[in-house]
Amino acid sequence: MDADHLLAQSLHSPQQFFLWDYAACRDNFVRLVDAFSKNMVDQRSWPLPVADEPGLYTDAVLLGNPQAEQTLVLISGTHGVEGYAGSAIQRFLLQYLQSDTGAITADWNMLMLHALNPWGMQHARRCDQAGIDLNRNFIDFSALPTIDDDYQKVLDAFLLDDVEARRQQLEQLRQQWGQVHYDRLLSGGQYEYDWAPFYGGRGPAFAQQVLDEMIATWQLAEKRLVVIDLHTGLGPWGHGELISDHPLSSRANEEARQLFGSAVAVTDAGESCSVHKAGLMDYRWHQLMQEHVCFLTLEFGTLGTQNLFDVLINDHRLQHQSNSASKDALQQQRHAMLEHFCPADQLWQQSVLFRGWQVATQVLASST
Repeated sequence: MDADHLLAQSLHSPQQFFLWDYAACRDNFVRLVDAFSKNMVDQRSWPLPVADEPGLYTDAVLLGNPQAEQTLVLISGTHGVEGYAGSAIQRFLLQYLQSDTGAITADWNMLMLHALNPWGMQHARRCDQAGIDLNRNFIDFSALPTIDDDYQKVLDAFLLDDVEARRQQLEQLRQQWGQVHYDRLLSGGQYEYDWAPFYGGRGPAFAQQVLDEMIATWQLAEKRLVVIDLHTGLGPWGHGELISDHPLSSRANEEARQLFGSAVAVTDAGESCSVHKAGLMDYRWHQLMQEHVCFLTLEFGTLGTQNLFDVLINDHRLQHQSNSASKDALQQQRHAMLEHFCPADQLWQQSVLFRGWQVATQVLASST
């Protein structure tokens, strides 16, 4: 089947790529990688060191010429549950690239990192097994941020059982503090309460080791890099926003604009649905960035910001009370997380696959 026919057929039936089961996603990913010619593939896997949950892995595969000077890095599962959509994009691309063998030229190779947070993916949670939000974990832990005194008021709202009362209290805090201070306290990252949302940890998560070893294995510090981190849950329904957290006047933003034009939303310019946050994984990659490189988050919107906070706060509350939570309540919460971060909606799934394909092939077709 030629690549264009495969693309059309896959978009007609996108549900085949959206699997709400970590093991099924990984098995399919590995199977598709195995179908490539061995001289095109270099693989590595990292088992998650959690004794009571064997079988959880982060997998990486490099496709194409290992000597290429330019590498497209495509990451899924930084926020566990969001990995179901990210994995779908990666597997969709693997299938497409088998049909269009010329898509990866000698100038480029493509590195897919599948399920950076496999525990969170398995359990349909955003955090890892230690409660850490990986996108708040990349800080200098020798100078751990102190928590703002106002954060206790946010925690008090989180702990309210009545959802409407919680919304009202948070809205009152937003009006009292202003949007910037409110956003910083609510979701900017905190390092005290491991049960609460957006906890950045008290030391580097295991995922940092994975990234460091991946960077060293494939000598990424010496490459021209375009890194795309796949996320869901924030922004307009089905829209894939390319978010740049590079400084406003940086060369990286110029590179991003050259690749994607006005589709790039620069946080520093107030163009994005996202806001500045502490400890983003972006900052680890920024350390590598030479003259020609950029890191972008590809964020697919779903059910709106209010629903995002409702479902996320409920998730952390329930896990905090897990000893008293019923199996039915835990199962309902799992479904709510999946429905928010990876909706079972054909039009949304088509948008995700097409936009992921569009972004990846745009990079691979670009010139130095």
